[in-house]
Amino acid sequence: MPSKELGVSKVLIELIKELQKLGWLCKLLNPTDICPEILSYIGIKYQHKYVESLKNYLQQYASKYDVIDYDHLYLPYPRSEFSNSTLFVARSALLVHHFETFPIPLQKSWRRKIAHVIKGRSRQSQLQTWIRDATVTIQEADLINVNNYDAKTELVNRGISAEKIVVVPLGISRTRRLLFDAVSSVPPEKPRVAFIGTFDTRKGANDFPEIVKYISYHVPDVCFRVLGTKNKTSDEVLSHFPKNLVNYLEVIPNFDSEELPLLLTDCSVGVFPSYLEGFGFGVLEMLAASIPVIAYDVPGPPMMLPPEYLVSKGDIKGMSNKVISLLHDQQKLSAARLWAKQQSQQFSWQNIAQITSENYLRCLEFKRTVNEKSPQLK
Repeated sequence: MPSKELGVSKVLIELIKELQKLGWLCKLLNPTDICPEILSYIGIKYQHKYVESLKNYLQQYASKYDVIDYDHLYLPYPRSEFSNSTLFVARSALLVHHFETFPIPLQKSWRRKIAHVIKGRSRQSQLQTWIRDATVTIQEADLINVNNYDAKTELVNRGISAEKIVVVPLGISRTRRLLFDAVSSVPPEKPRVAFIGTFDTRKGANDFPEIVKYISYHVPDVCFRVLGTKNKTSDEVLSHFPKNLVNYLEVIPNFDSEELPLLLTDCSVGVFPSYLEGFGFGVLEMLAASIPVIAYDVPGPPMMLPPEYLVSKGDIKGMSNKVISLLHDQQKLSAARLWAKQQSQQFSWQNIAQITSENYLRCLEFKRTVNEKSPQLK
């Protein structure tokens, strides 16, 4: 079932709530609604089975809807095979083409390096299959929705018309905003650095031990709170760190979304050493809790952060120095925390749903005008 605790599902659930308030009738479908047995497949087999099932489903039912909003990986078929009266919108939560442009570092352990050598060819083949299907899906869509400007640039460089690409960020719901607003902008007494996200190489797991080592050397009483690792238990995360750094870390793998503002209340600054994002929702959540965030300058975070809060990917020392600078200057930190709360206010689901609705209606009007002039296209 869709869950508010999981990335893409959370996004669609929150968006649908606000679209409904604007008068849209919305239906959210699980992959199992499209293909009941899909969970028995993985990898390339999942890809092939699901794209075929989605095609069959939309050929049968698309004409019943004004808009079909679907993942950019899963509809690599000619647009002419589907209802022309329906607006087809390819949505990218994380543009698959970026994995060619922004490669993810390998894990440093010998076991992982050996696994990469053994499985690297099959993984590359799978990536190329995804890119091939995504490219056709996007080319054939009526409208393309991406969450950052780097994704739009990537697609334009690959020959996609800029006119049919819209950049729409993500947001925070009204009810969650109230919880975040309760978090004080006054810096906590004890320096604590926050991170929200899974703990893997894409999110900067390789870099984290050096970040902790560098910051703790210059701020000896600092501690780190790592939230939402989900894919790894606390012990698994801590195993990535030398024993002399473990005491600086608190790991909370899982929590309810309503609990997050409280977990961030006593955090001073955030780090986000991710190598690639569609948007970087963890950054927005930290900003909403009055936490200024230092991130790598890769797709996603620049939608929310100014240049002074960004460093080149892999620049561990640069990221750490910016955190240290804030922790050592209470006046600077106080101003940064006020800015963070204010900056987050730009990103609300209410506004994003309004933008989404306007894009839908604009494209639908254009489509209907074209169809009226060319009745054979209906």
